[in-house]
Amino acid sequence: MQFFQVVKEAKAKGFSDVLFLDAEEHKYVEEVSSCNAFIVKGHVISTAPTLGTILPGATRKSIIQLANDLGYQVKEQKVSVDELLEADEVFCSGTAVGISEVGSVTYKDKRVKFKTGADTVTHKLYDSLTGIQTGVLEDNKGWVVKVD
Repeated sequence: MQFFQVVKEAKAKGFSDVLFLDAEEHKYVEEVSSCNAFIVKGHVISTAPTLGTILPGATRKSIIQLANDLGYQVKEQKVSVDELLEADEVFCSGTAVGISEVGSVTYKDKRVKFKTGADTVTHKLYDSLTGIQTGVLEDNKGWVVKVD
C-alpha cells in the first residue's frame, strides 16, 4: 500500500499519524511518517539505528547529543513493538516537527498512553533544543551560525 494512502486511512479513522514498522519482520519501530521515533524508559532513550531505511537527520543527531548531555543513555538499536508499548514516554523528531511528544499509540486495538507534559524528558529536550535555536541558551556545540 502506498505511504500516502496508509496515512490517509489512519487519519480517516481518527489517528493523527502512522508508526511504521520494519519491512522484514514487522515488529520493530522504524519511524513515524516523516519523523524519527524515540522511546524513553527510565533514563534510557532508544531509537532505530540509521541502517538503510532510517535517515540520519540533523534534528535526530541534535536530540541524541542533548540527551547525552542531560545524562540519559541513548541506544541506537532495534526497538520492538513490545518495548514501545512498555515505554514511559514516546516522542518524534524531525526538521518539520522539531520535537513532538506522543500521547498514545494504538496497536492491534490496544491503546497505550504515555507520559506527556512539563515534567518529561521530551519537554527537557524540547526546551534545550529550542533554547539553543532561539539564543535563550548558549550554543556550546557550534550549531548556530550568525549570518550577516
